[in-house]
Amino acid sequence: MNEKKLFSVSFFMNFVFSMLTTLLPLIVFNINESTEDINVVMVTFISSLLVARLFSIWNLLKAKTEIVLGCILFTVSCLILVIESNSMEWMFVGSLLFGLSIGLVPPAILVLLSGNKDKRAFNLGVYNSVVAIASIFSPIIGENIYHKNPHLLFLWWVIFASIMTIVALLLKKEKNNYESTTNYKASYNLKKVVSNTMFQISFIILLFSSISYGSIVAYLPVYFETLSLSIGIYYLFFWAGYILMQFVRRIRYSFYTVLCALFFISLVQLSLVLFEEAFIVYFFAWIYGLGYGSLFKVFYVEVGSFNTEEERSIGFSILSLISYIGVGIAPVFLIPFNIDWKMLFTGNLFYSIIAIIIFLFLRKISMKDDV
Repeated sequence: MNEKKLFSVSFFMNFVFSMLTTLLPLIVFNINESTEDINVVMVTFISSLLVARLFSIWNLLKAKTEIVLGCILFTVSCLILVIESNSMEWMFVGSLLFGLSIGLVPPAILVLLSGNKDKRAFNLGVYNSVVAIASIFSPIIGENIYHKNPHLLFLWWVIFASIMTIVALLLKKEKNNYESTTNYKASYNLKKVVSNTMFQISFIILLFSSISYGSIVAYLPVYFETLSLSIGIYYLFFWAGYILMQFVRRIRYSFYTVLCALFFISLVQLSLVLFEEAFIVYFFAWIYGLGYGSLFKVFYVEVGSFNTEEERSIGFSILSLISYIGVGIAPVFLIPFNIDWKMLFTGNLFYSIIAIIIFLFLRKISMKDDV
């Protein structure tokens, strides 16, 4: 298996997708100047992503086939933006296809990268770094080009997506030396994964943490417009912190690691309530990256240690779905707080604190304290 091709597909997809997630609220808002349209597009995206992940869990297609199919759908979605970026109907279709593509590709790549036991931790660390590197500069690049020439930006997205699809097709022709030889039923594998104590903890923690992340993705670009701040610079600092955690070798799944990460995330939500100064806001974006990057690294490495390809596929499909679920359901969970910007980010803080409380409650009965 040529890991370089897998890393290349990950890079191109995340390079474009991080621009898209950064700018999508603005793109949708500029059509009718309605935040309700943002909610519709986000819910559509997460619903189609959920369908794709459910499809992936049952292992109906080989990992390489899922990668190729997802890349093709992603390219078509980018093409829709070039042709009909001012139509809510086509934005609905595009978000549907984006959800399907993101639902298929990342879990399949993670499954293939974790197939080699000797290189599993290394490959997953490189994968997280590639995702972060692709995302660190793309938001600010996309933001600057979008304000100058949106159509040119969408055209470049199509070009990058097409290159990604070509690489995926070349990958499809290669033989996989680490394909699973097991023949367990999907229901057996699913039951085995969801009954895993570590997996249950990681699911709950990431779910509530990602609700806060979802509100950042959905609302922060619009909020920053009112403050004349740059969402691109914010994500630059966020991904810098995220990347840093991928190179911390001693970080591991433990009580204090998870608690510290959750504390960092909560601190960031509080900073958005209290501060509007650019330096402070961007500094806490870096802290946010440290916390969020820690959670995903420790949980991904643990899932990568599952015995069979089917179990890893299910685990990665569900865990990597969590952040997107947070993006999709955040507007719904924040309805009681959607009074003004300060109250909205207070709602973020509320769900981050819930994650800490649940984690502390489950610690004694569900987690080994290996500090």
